[in-house]
Amino acid sequence: MKSNEKSKAVTIAWYVLFAAMAIYYGWRLFALTPWYDELYTYYYFISRGPVYAAIHWPLPNNHVGYSVLSAFLDFFGNSYIGLRGVSYLSALANMILVYRLGGRYLKGQAPLNTVILYVSVGLVNQMAVQGRGYTLGITCCLLAWRSMAAVCEEEKPKKKYYLIYILSLALGLYTVSSNVYWVIPLCLAGGGFLLIRSLGEAADFSENRKPYIFLKTGSGKKLIRLIAASLCAAFLTVILYASIWVSIGSNLLVKDAESPWYGMGHIKMILSAPFAAMSRGMEYMLATPYIQSEERAGFFGRLLAWLGTLADYYYHSFSLPVILVFAAGSVYLIFKAVRNLKKGSDRNLLLYLFLIIGILLAPVILLIQCKRPYYRVFTYGGILLAFMLGVLLSDIADFFSKKMKEDRKRELISGAVCIAVLAFGVKCLASPGYNEQYGIREHEIELAFAAAEMENYENFCVTDCNQEYLLYFLYGIRCENREIEGADVVLLDKRMCRPEFDEMVWEFYHYYDTIPWDYIERNLTKVYGNNDYVLYVK
Repeated sequence: MKSNEKSKAVTIAWYVLFAAMAIYYGWRLFALTPWYDELYTYYYFISRGPVYAAIHWPLPNNHVGYSVLSAFLDFFGNSYIGLRGVSYLSALANMILVYRLGGRYLKGQAPLNTVILYVSVGLVNQMAVQGRGYTLGITCCLLAWRSMAAVCEEEKPKKKYYLIYILSLALGLYTVSSNVYWVIPLCLAGGGFLLIRSLGEAADFSENRKPYIFLKTGSGKKLIRLIAASLCAAFLTVILYASIWVSIGSNLLVKDAESPWYGMGHIKMILSAPFAAMSRGMEYMLATPYIQSEERAGFFGRLLAWLGTLADYYYHSFSLPVILVFAAGSVYLIFKAVRNLKKGSDRNLLLYLFLIIGILLAPVILLIQCKRPYYRVFTYGGILLAFMLGVLLSDIADFFSKKMKEDRKRELISGAVCIAVLAFGVKCLASPGYNEQYGIREHEIELAFAAAEMENYENFCVTDCNQEYLLYFLYGIRCENREIEGADVVLLDKRMCRPEFDEMVWEFYHYYDTIPWDYIERNLTKVYGNNDYVLYVK
């Protein structure tokens, strides 16, 4: 097959893959019942508009940047699109960005293979259309990487790339503060690349013995600009969070009887003492971290077990191969980078630096912090894994191809690798674990509400918070009534119906002793039941 025909075939395959994933993600968007974190985000932030979402942060569970963007989509009137539309668009944008970045560093079918490996990552698939900020965070990461690559590798990068870099970093951190785990490696990779290149360029100067002469080179000047752009992104992030701190702080201070601003209006308080409001809000935010630090004793062993489980979340049942790919792949990329530099080439160096630093730095940071975040925080690791595999598979295919004298045999090797990757991707996406409901109880509540035909009733009550949030999400009914007497529809968790059940369940508004069973027996009829819920209607 001629090279142009081969390229055309790869392009067609890319469009087919993109269309198939767009349909698949669209199905997931509407088919999977939102789980608690999504419902909480929609109920308290997205549904209340972009301005409200931008300045409220009563719990660390709010992905502020995501909620603000989603609030605009919510104006279309469809709660699913409002909650998950941004993630859906981000998931598709991520495929395009991975493909283009792959095309920048890899050749032939390798960019397509990288996209397949990326969308096959379990965490990437789970978060693809969730109403949370992780997929948007990956979009920010890829945009920052793409713009940074243009700044670092192009002779005369356009100013827009610096702007995209700044906005991507700021939006990433504004969306999920834990995105700092990819922000730091990305900035270090770009800075390291330009430092190495500028040192090489400085060797050509006759006055190269002077300190910091490398900063006067073309790459040295880019390095200064990149550092300045990174600082601008940090400053912009602080400004965005400052609006939240001011809002929180003023709200706390005007309600504090011991505060000199007690009883004052929010706007007046902010105008009279903005720094006091900001300081109080920052204090509150830092005092309620999303992820708590752990005891240092024995943490290393717990971290190793955590990393093993995280690897399993990437490719289910392939945790050991994933760990080997990360470990051996990092060593291999270090070897390749050093070999290229010795030859006077920095080809693909930026890619290698980001993968190496991104993989090796995260465990170090976690050891210093003594924290084990939620696994979904490291969804961006799917980028690192996919590109690592893309590089390894590309080099393996090239190694065997060079030993083949006939072009036909070389094409067979490349085709075999692509087919193997596609088969692996199909196997992953077709696995039961990839397409299960996010929350079983939330799904059962949705089924119960559907059986009740809620549009036929007027008086509602909610007996747990999941019902409260789903009732609003599915039917637009914002019900805060928890009194069962007088209600036309009552949905009870079966644990509430057991007198002996006395465990603390934070979602519950009722237990057996607080339920008016006489009212239920006289006025309501049981019409539906499933594994966890029983439904009564009048």
